[in-house]
Amino acid sequence: MSAKEASRPPLSREAASADPTQWNLLADLGRQQLALATESACAMFRGSEAMRKIQQQAAQQASEHHQAVAQKLRGPCEPTDLLAIQSDLLRFNLQGAALYWQQLGVATLKTQVEMMSCASQMRATESASEPKPALEA
Repeated sequence: MSAKEASRPPLSREAASADPTQWNLLADLGRQQLALATESACAMFRGSEAMRKIQQQAAQQASEHHQAVAQKLRGPCEPTDLLAIQSDLLRFNLQGAALYWQQLGVATLKTQVEMMSCASQMRATESASEPKPALEA
């Protein structure tokens, strides 16, 4: 034992075992924060999956339509047919792009709402578990 350790008075039992409710609150806070982070990550993963499905669906529709147009162009065509094919392709691409961005926007908003609900649930849980002053209880 060193001289410093020998000169220190031994800790009282009360000081050695600090208030357990403080430790429980700290441990619970960490658990709640981890739960919030995990729930938010799950919401983001679900949102990413929804966006991937939208992208896959749009790519599949575009591929099928362009393949059909390519098949039409392999055969003999009149100049008016070429113009009609080009205008149809342009219309399809513009409508598809508008629908694609609209669906992505909706999926993004749903993901944001889901992530915000995770945060608001955490906030509601914190408010319910906070000790109230004696006058409010």
